[in-house]
Amino acid sequence: MEKNIDCAVVRDLLPSYVERLTSEETNKVMEEHFANCEDCALERDTMMKTIHDTISIAKKNEKVVNYLKKTKTLYVLKGFALSMGIIAVLVSFIVDIAVNRRLTWSLIVDAGIAYVYACGLPLAISKRNKIVKMTAAASILLLPLLYVIEYVVNDNYLSQPVYWVREYALPIGVLWVAIVWAAILIIRFTKVNVWTAIGIFLLLAAVGSAVTNAIADQATLKEIYTTGYEWIDTAAYLLCAAVFLFFGYEKRRKE
Repeated sequence: MEKNIDCAVVRDLLPSYVERLTSEETNKVMEEHFANCEDCALERDTMMKTIHDTISIAKKNEKVVNYLKKTKTLYVLKGFALSMGIIAVLVSFIVDIAVNRRLTWSLIVDAGIAYVYACGLPLAISKRNKIVKMTAAASILLLPLLYVIEYVVNDNYLSQPVYWVREYALPIGVLWVAIVWAAILIIRFTKVNVWTAIGIFLLLAAVGSAVTNAIADQATLKEIYTTGYEWIDTAAYLLCAAVFLFFGYEKRRKE
């Protein structure tokens, strides 16, 4: 009889016990009872498992809800960005035809918009290596974009065509694409921190800036440094690179 009364009391207190609302003295008495009563111990374990499962399901449902909200927001943003791009293309077409009676400058605008969207597509659809894929798209599509600009300008705005892509834009574009890829590969395989990554890019950019000016001026690097002010740009790049590399070294040393 005593056991039944004890069991009834324990089971009345069991929900509070499982939720840790009972006092230490009550807990001690109940744990002593569980040690001698398999039925109440089983009831305790069942109730605790039910609560644990309920909490787990609630957390999973919360994660699912948050994921769905995030996905919905991303789809809305993607739809908005796509809509703005389409509107921009249509507006440029309409204005260009209305003013010039044919397509002229709008081809450059639309090619630029297409370039931006093509570069941003890997960010929107890829789950891994987004930066690498975006850089690959930008590298591949850069030359066609430059040729479109050259064609439109020569066809509509110059009396004598100037073919500047092959002579200037192509070597400069290849140079900076190589610099960007070199920085990405170095960062990717050396696993450096953000500070060091920026420092590495600035070092490469110092070289790229000097070579770019040499190509644009049709001069040698020696002439660029002795007759112009390229040394100021190079010094600024190197100084900034040294600062970022120092911070990168300090951060890695502390870690």
